[in-house]
Amino acid sequence: MVYLYYGANDFARKHAINALKALIPADVADLNLTVLDGKAAKPADIHTACAAYPLLHDRRLVIARDALKQARSSEAREALRSAIKAVPDTTDLVLDEADAPDQRLALIKDLHKQAQAGHAEIREFKPLEGVELVTWVVNQAREQNVTLRTDAAQHLIDYVGTDSWMLHNEISKLAAYVSQGGTITSAEVDLLVTDETETNLFAFIDALCGRHGDQALQHLHGLLTDGVAPLYILTMIARQARLMLLTQQAGRMNPNDLARLIGQKPFVARKAAEQARLFTPAELQTFHDQVLSSDHGIKTGQFGAEAALEILVATFGYAPRQRR
Repeated sequence: MVYLYYGANDFARKHAINALKALIPADVADLNLTVLDGKAAKPADIHTACAAYPLLHDRRLVIARDALKQARSSEAREALRSAIKAVPDTTDLVLDEADAPDQRLALIKDLHKQAQAGHAEIREFKPLEGVELVTWVVNQAREQNVTLRTDAAQHLIDYVGTDSWMLHNEISKLAAYVSQGGTITSAEVDLLVTDETETNLFAFIDALCGRHGDQALQHLHGLLTDGVAPLYILTMIARQARLMLLTQQAGRMNPNDLARLIGQKPFVARKAAEQARLFTPAELQTFHDQVLSSDHGIKTGQFGAEAALEILVATFGYAPRQRR
């Protein structure tokens, strides 16, 4: 089975992929789960991973991130097309794509035919908005065994915006505050969502992405001293890097139109656009990629979290002529 999951709502994409991961028993997951980064993995690597026979289980799961995006040449696309066609019945291949694929590509047309035959699944994960977003927020709270009133859910969205990762983090914080069985009202949102730590965190993000490196380092050390989790800080950097990429790719646009395009408030979109102009497209893509690499390196124990954050500031927090 081949799964093509794509779209800007990476929280929902990750949730769907985690559901597939959960089908593999934990005690044999290391033997039957392979995650490949499209930037480093070739179509041949995907073919090899998919062709391997499952061990102590009846299926393998292979996840290839942005493999379609990275297959830029016709030769690479054709090799990837062949690898997808050769996926055996004992393997599930997930093509995890942040961007919508070109529907004109032959391999995408192949997948649509496979989907019609029941041998593939194609799902687009769009950012939620309006009533659908409010309902999702309320359900996220319910999953944590608390009640989030509808008016409080909207109040939270007004504060945070539509980013699913940020909303999930804030709901987790609110749920811990009211405890299981409790109710979250607008009063709790006002109390917790705009606390001093969050203010300091946004000040750090602004300094980093505004390329005021000395200020960013000062804010970073303050956050770490206050006990803010490094991975949470990294999540916020990743969020801003994504917004900056989106605004840079959109080009010059009315703030209200830009806000609708990226699913944020106008002032958030305007700030991201202003910060994006401080980076060349190549710099900004490298910044975004290194944030993701840092996240992977921290989680796999390749290097320390605090050191990774300081390296990000030193590398990208200063304009090129000021870099330290």
